[in-house]
Amino acid sequence: MSAGTASIDAEIIARYRRIYLRAWALSLAIIVIELTGASLAGSSALRADVYHVAGDMVVASAPLAVIYARRRPRHLDAILLCGGSAVALVLMAIAAELIAEAWRTLYSAPASLDIHGWLLSGFALLAAGANLWQHRILSQVHLAHRDTTHLGFHLHVQMDLLKNLALPILGALIALHRLPNDADGWAAGCIGAWIGARGFILLIASALTFHRRERLGES
Repeated sequence: MSAGTASIDAEIIARYRRIYLRAWALSLAIIVIELTGASLAGSSALRADVYHVAGDMVVASAPLAVIYARRRPRHLDAILLCGGSAVALVLMAIAAELIAEAWRTLYSAPASLDIHGWLLSGFALLAAGANLWQHRILSQVHLAHRDTTHLGFHLHVQMDLLKNLALPILGALIALHRLPNDADGWAAGCIGAWIGARGFILLIASALTFHRRERLGES
């Protein structure tokens, strides 16, 4: 790698690191908000979204990891494959646990569910505001860098928007007795399924990227 390329990479790392550190700080704030809300509201959905946010923090490390990996071009393909696969497996393991927990909550002790809908709605709105601010910060990353390192980035943003709308509405409908309390458990299961789908997509994408790079190297 030339000195010029190293200098450019160093500048990218320094600039983007500040952006991602701010985004990660907001992720930690969202986790605190949702853990507090899950405890006070008795919400499995808010608790499940904590794992979603934690998974996002792991996935969001990909851009800087790729830049660092480029400093070791001989091992780049293996680093990308192993890193992507490891993150994917972690996401799928989290998803399996969330779905199992939602199943236990819904079918083992449904009578014990006591969801405080307005608290769920309020804390979900706080978390949604922080998440929107986070995406605003991440939009400062160069488009090419963001799209090549965040697999499914745009789908991710759309799903976050859907979740940010759905959880406050879910809490309000439970509070108004328009939905039963176990709707919160179903929402937790859906969040788990979405995390699992993201993990599976990332695993397949990592393998396909590795295969494509291998073929390009042979040609």
